[in-house]
Amino acid sequence: QGQGGESNYVILQEYVPGAEDGDIRVLMLHGEPIGAMRRVPAKDEARSNVSAGGTVQKHVLTKDEKRLCRIVGKKLVDDGLYFVGLDLIGGKLIEVNVLSPGGINYINRLMKIRLEKKVIDYLEDVVLMKESQSRRRAEFRRTVADA
Repeated sequence: QGQGGESNYVILQEYVPGAEDGDIRVLMLHGEPIGAMRRVPAKDEARSNVSAGGTVQKHVLTKDEKRLCRIVGKKLVDDGLYFVGLDLIGGKLIEVNVLSPGGINYINRLMKIRLEKKVIDYLEDVVLMKESQSRRRAEFRRTVADA
């Protein structure tokens, strides 16, 4: 209890070795990693976020990071999460960003690629598949109705 009788709350988390060196942001599309970058915190800052003054560096996923992405990717797809950002530190999954999986612009610049094209192509494929399924259902209903 704090001074004056008011309550105070504290959230504690186990220290993750390597956190001071930053984290790895991995963008996942339909359970597969499509890009990654290392985010390095600014001096005297614990957070690696660019918005907190952090910088970004090119990163190629290690074998262990790819293995972790495969394991997590399957669960994400099973849960209907198709475009997410994973934050990794020291081979551990630290955070799953489902509402704002940012970093495409930085990864594009670092890796000289265009991830948004992969995302749009994926979305177009999903729409085409849904349209095809809808047509097949309609044809089946007509066949049943005509029988």
